[in-house]
Amino acid sequence: MLLSEITNRPVMDTNAAQSIGQVDSLVVTARPPRIAALRLKKTNGGGTLLTWQNVHAIGPDAIMARANAREGTTEDLTKQAAACRNLTGRRILSERGTEIGLLQDIDFDPESGQVLDLLTSSGTLPGKGLLGIGSYAVVVQEGDCKSFGVTPDHGGCIDDQ
Repeated sequence: MLLSEITNRPVMDTNAAQSIGQVDSLVVTARPPRIAALRLKKTNGGGTLLTWQNVHAIGPDAIMARANAREGTTEDLTKQAAACRNLTGRRILSERGTEIGLLQDIDFDPESGQVLDLLTSSGTLPGKGLLGIGSYAVVVQEGDCKSFGVTPDHGGCIDDQ
């Protein structure tokens, strides 16, 4: 499932059958590469972060969450959420500092929250190569760069072959 597919999707409280907000973006951790929380907008009071473990199901029309799911976010999650604000459009750099492109979307497993792929302006990167997310850039492992037009002699990536 793609971030772009769930953006603006309503989030419903499974117990009260009421809307608690809409998906604005994802809070992603790099190690392991997974969704830590959903950032919500248009909330009806309460916090704006919905931790992944409180997501009950992602349906075609709504995301179902457990009651009181927005309570008790940790300081670490709050810091990660700040780093993940406005992820789409963020620069993607290799661990050697070569710009690979811009982040366009995130493909994730809707059951586990595992980040499967990063869709960039230069192609698709495996989620398992995600090293870090900061306010300036997303950093990924070096790997096969042929699809990105970066070769080892450009100093950016290591050729896996």
